[in-house]
Amino acid sequence: MNEMNVLFYLNGNERLYWLLHMVCLKARTRVFHRIKDLARRLRQPKYNVTFIVLVADTGDDLLEMLSIRRLLSDVPVILILPDRREETIATGHKLYPRFLTYVDGDLEEVGAVFERMLENYG
Repeated sequence: MNEMNVLFYLNGNERLYWLLHMVCLKARTRVFHRIKDLARRLRQPKYNVTFIVLVADTGDDLLEMLSIRRLLSDVPVILILPDRREETIATGHKLYPRFLTYVDGDLEEVGAVFERMLENYG
């Protein structure tokens, strides 16, 4: 089996990272706290990136993610939004996530999706 690599973008939600990290002990994970650092990694060959988890704790985080959406186009994305407002959801869909949920959502559900994506894309 190929090695699975999962990239995380978190601007402060470490609790969610540790939950997901525990679910995917069989994958190599790398955490980015700044969009420019994630963008730099995505400009490198993506052949070994299994998928990306983007956690937008704020609307500003989400807008910053939009600035790199072209770099995300070839990689499956799990997107976690800061709120359930209609404009936030519409903005989030511009990133074409494979799964979309909210920071106040069911973290067990996110973990289950994460596990399925590891099985499907790994």
